Amino acid sequence: MSLSASNFLFQLRPRLGGKLCRIYAYDANHTDPVTGHMRIDVEVYHGPECIFRVGDTYCAVNRWTAIDSDAAKALVLSLVAMKPGDTDSDYFEHYTPEQLAFAEAYGDELTMIRYHRFGEDS
Repeated sequence: MSLSASNFLFQLRPRLGGKLCRIYAYDANHTDPVTGHMRIDVEVYHGPECIFRVGDTYCAVNRWTAIDSDAAKALVLSLVAMKPGDTDSDYFEHYTPEQLAFAEAYGDELTMIRYHRFGEDS
């Protein structure tokens, strides 16, 4: 996928473990033909280290939710907060050891940041 300024949706910048975490969201320009869900590709840096590169992980908003809305931002935070035990173990089978370590170390903290910023219903 070729990223450009036109693909950029938003950036989230929580502080985790004393380091700035930068979460970038990009419009993947893909809409599921059956459900109408629009794909958001996600890139995550913790300090200088890239944890998830574009294409490693993504989420999708439904067709009646703006792709750059607060609901989409909450969804991206939920995606990045996923850790083993939150869903089926096979979800994490393609995670690198660094991605698993990040998820286990910061998943709960990211969930609380999402609740604080967007509310429990997000």
